Amino acid sequence: MSHIANPSKYTRRYHPRHSLAQYIINQIESLELRPQDIVKQMGYPLKYTIPAYDRLRHVLSSKFLGLDGSYMDKHFTADEFLAKLFAVLEIPYQPFAEDIAQIKYDLANYSNTLPRYSLRAEVDSTFTSADNWMSRGAASRFAQVHLPSGFAKLDDATRESVIQDSICEHYQQYEGSLPYDGIIKGYRLTIEQNNHVVDHAKYGLPKSSSI
Repeated sequence: MSHIANPSKYTRRYHPRHSLAQYIINQIESLELRPQDIVKQMGYPLKYTIPAYDRLRHVLSSKFLGLDGSYMDKHFTADEFLAKLFAVLEIPYQPFAEDIAQIKYDLANYSNTLPRYSLRAEVDSTFTSADNWMSRGAASRFAQVHLPSGFAKLDDATRESVIQDSICEHYQQYEGSLPYDGIIKGYRLTIEQNNHVVDHAKYGLPKSSSI
């Protein structure tokens, strides 16, 4: 399979993460099709050109080719989008049916291999001998930082951005108001795989509590 070393104006905004996506991009280059030409031939209305192009770029930059349902619209299902794209680009679908089936198989088993992330504030609290384990446990719940569903499926850059936003939000909400005179010293991200801790990372405090 040929690989485009210097993407042209037709392909420079695509960042393939699957060999089939690279094949499709090579075909776009060969046909010299602009994104707006492709989505128009796919049947998208003119007013939907920009979101349709966004979906095209997402699909060709996704390691699952969008078959994980990560970008949907009212015009095509994930399978229909790929089939229509193949037709527009004059790519026979059947020779690649096995590749697509493999992607779907990987997706079906993907959730079982996703790591589990937890983010907590590291808090210094002032407990007395009168504070039992129940009191301490209740206080520790305030240290837990909420992470959105689907966090493990995000790419590294997006995940890091979400972590920073979550830390800022938690710090704003709880700094100076934690029970037992709790003081937030920092944050710790723990990553577990198959019930075992496989990695962790420490984060400092936001630069300003007024962020």
